[in-house]
Parts: sequence; structure tokens; C-alpha cells
Amino acid sequence: MTAPHRPWTLLLTVIAAGVETAAMLVWGALEFVRIPDAASLTTAIAGGLFFLLCAAGIGWCVAMFWRLESWARAPLVLVQLIVLGLAWNLREDLAIAGGLALVAVVALVGIFAPPSIAALEERPGVSPDDAP
Repeated sequence: MTAPHRPWTLLLTVIAAGVETAAMLVWGALEFVRIPDAASLTTAIAGGLFFLLCAAGIGWCVAMFWRLESWARAPLVLVQLIVLGLAWNLREDLAIAGGLALVAVVALVGIFAPPSIAALEERPGVSPDDAP
């Protein structure tokens, strides 16, 4: 059995979404670090858990996207739209907003690039005659 073809555009998406996953992990960890100083212990714990769960979800979708699971495309697109909305909300700070927007746009370009779409439509191990 041959290894599936993964174009560079797919790798681009995986890297961009991986950066988002790492940022969520760091943000979640920072929420836990600030617990002793937090005015509300419950809010700090809930925030930390939220960001860590988001990181796990995004990371899982990234891994499935790398494995050419076409269903992973939709949640990754949703994440990018949320990140673009966040960038717009933070537009007062050009460095943060620009960084967020750049990563989201890079991921979207990679997701919707024709080579990525073609790779996701090629079902490894399934012949076109067997496909539903």
C-alpha cells in the first residue's frame, strides 16, 4: 500500500492550525498559572480548562486533517472564522490582530487550495468503483 499524497498546501494548513493549537495550550496554562492571583478561582480554572479543551479539539482536527479525513475540514474552517472574528475584535492592537488574521488566512488558503481539496477527495485504499 502506498502512502497517501499530501500536498504542501495541506502541510501549510497543519502548521498554521498547529500554531493555533500551541497558542491555546499556552493560554490555558497561563490561566492556571494565574490562579493564585485570580479574584475568582472558579473563573480561572474554568478558563484554563476551556482553552486546554479547545487546544485538544483543534489538535485532534489537525491530526485528522493530516490523515486526510475530509470531515476535519469543516471544524478547521470554523476555527479560522472564529480567529478572524477575534482578530477583528482586537483590531486596536495591530500586532496581535495582524498575527491572528495572518495565521487564519494562511490556514484557510491551505484548506481551500485545489491540491488540498484533491488530496482530501482521494480516499486512500478505496477505489472509485467502491466509493458511494
